[in-house]
Amino acid sequence: MAPTAPEHHPPQPFHPLARADDLKKFLRRRPPWFWWTLAQLLAGAFAVASWSFCLFLFSLPERPWNYDLLRKFGRIAPVVAYDPLEAPEGTSADPQELLSKFYTLDDELLEAYNIHYKRNYITNFAKPEAVHYVEGTYRLTGTRPLSDEDFFSPGLAARLEAIVQTDELAEPSPYPVIIELLLPLETPAAGELFPEGHAFDLKFLEHRALILHAERSGTANEPRVCLTVVPLAFENYFDPEGGPLPLAPPEPLVVDALFPVMAENRSE
Repeated sequence: MAPTAPEHHPPQPFHPLARADDLKKFLRRRPPWFWWTLAQLLAGAFAVASWSFCLFLFSLPERPWNYDLLRKFGRIAPVVAYDPLEAPEGTSADPQELLSKFYTLDDELLEAYNIHYKRNYITNFAKPEAVHYVEGTYRLTGTRPLSDEDFFSPGLAARLEAIVQTDELAEPSPYPVIIELLLPLETPAAGELFPEGHAFDLKFLEHRALILHAERSGTANEPRVCLTVVPLAFENYFDPEGGPLPLAPPEPLVVDALFPVMAENRSE
């Protein structure tokens, strides 16, 4: 007797109501503690996500999106001016020490310094790390007004060249340390505030000229360092006639602005 072929049944049509009934049965089979556990897991996941987001937001205020959001919700205070004797504690160095310090740093450490420098300033030194000031004698070689694309505006960028007496018998001469002194002004400067060649004698406790960014260029035989600097205390900055400069804390900041500010100071 020949074997009979298996019967082929046509596929059953899809019934939405049957799927809904299956879902109801699945839900009814779950004990109450299952839903309590699920709710706790979801709440925990939300808490971890919220904590991670806040940690990312507050720990990296130098990122433009983070800074804008923190500023929008009032979670980051505007930059303040300090009394010279109450400015954040830190170390200071003259041009020779600055060249020796920064030119020998490797790229990774220099980048880490620059992150801390900017974060210190943006957060008003909420958690200060690597607070460094400059001092010494410098000669003005050029200026330009700060624009909306710079770290802050209105203001003035003054390019200063270090002048150093390398030994007791030598005359003071140019030294390969360039300072970009960023002066935050109440209003845009109407004209030139300083003549070319004007001397700046920066002192640690009087001027509190804070390093905001460091960059090196040149070669091992002819090294050069460029430091972008901003004053934390304003009262000892004067114009050539001896009058106080119209300085004011900058607000807001353009945290993704390029450094150095002046194109001629950037590494090729």
